[in-house]
Amino acid sequence: DLIQYYVSIDDQEQLTIFLTENYRGHPSFLMMPSSLFYYDRLRSAKDIGLDSLSYWIERLRSVEALTNRVEMTFESSASYRDNMDIYRQVHRQSKWPIHFRAVKGKDTSVAIDTFTGTDSWQNSDEADVAVEIVDTLIQNGVAPHKIGVMSPFRGQVVAIRKRCRAKHHHDVNVGTIENFQGVEQDVIIFSLTRSNPSFVENDMKRRMGVFGMPKQANVALTRAENLFIVIGNPESMWDDQLWRQWLLWVFRNGLWYGEALEEWDSVKAGFKNANFASMLEQVDGETNATD
Repeated sequence: DLIQYYVSIDDQEQLTIFLTENYRGHPSFLMMPSSLFYYDRLRSAKDIGLDSLSYWIERLRSVEALTNRVEMTFESSASYRDNMDIYRQVHRQSKWPIHFRAVKGKDTSVAIDTFTGTDSWQNSDEADVAVEIVDTLIQNGVAPHKIGVMSPFRGQVVAIRKRCRAKHHHDVNVGTIENFQGVEQDVIIFSLTRSNPSFVENDMKRRMGVFGMPKQANVALTRAENLFIVIGNPESMWDDQLWRQWLLWVFRNGLWYGEALEEWDSVKAGFKNANFASMLEQVDGETNATD
């Protein structure tokens, strides 16, 4: 099946066509992209064997063990009903090979020649975490060539690549989102890099990053085949409408690890009006939720 609709690009109406079946990744990878970009009609057609899924879930457990899962705390002043209405929406998905590692790092400007100029951005904290995860996966039997590390900024690509080479992980594929266009990789580790929201407006003018850039975000969210890991600052992600929905989704399904938002009231308010990303999430959540 195809999805066809017209969009306005540079004040001109252009026909956009999407396939509704995806043969690349686990069905959970497509839930948010389907909801955000494909009118909830994108479905996974990949045949995933139980042995293969079990293998990647075991590797995911080793990554989860690096830090703690973020859980929502409830204030005693809130009513029991309000607390339970939120709590009932949170399910621990133990069989979804997705991981969000929240890192409140600092993005710094670096001088690197790119197509958009001579400057780019790095986030050393996210780069360190990305390589820590790469190390953990390799130590647990994942071949380096099966791992891809992606960032929307060339400066971050250089930072992560240097760290990987220092550890002799030469076969790990490190590149920008554009480098992964049309590429299938067993493991994708995606470093959003941007941490300071004051630079987002300039990013959008220069068509950089993934905040306010739905096409870039769509590509980034749909590159993984078997394990998808996102590293980013939840504070800056929360300021973006698209990534705010993604944060609610990963928290709702028990996939958020690392640091929490400073203002959990924002998350609680989001939960009151949040819907499931798709009917597939609702059905899967009711079926596979664990304590």
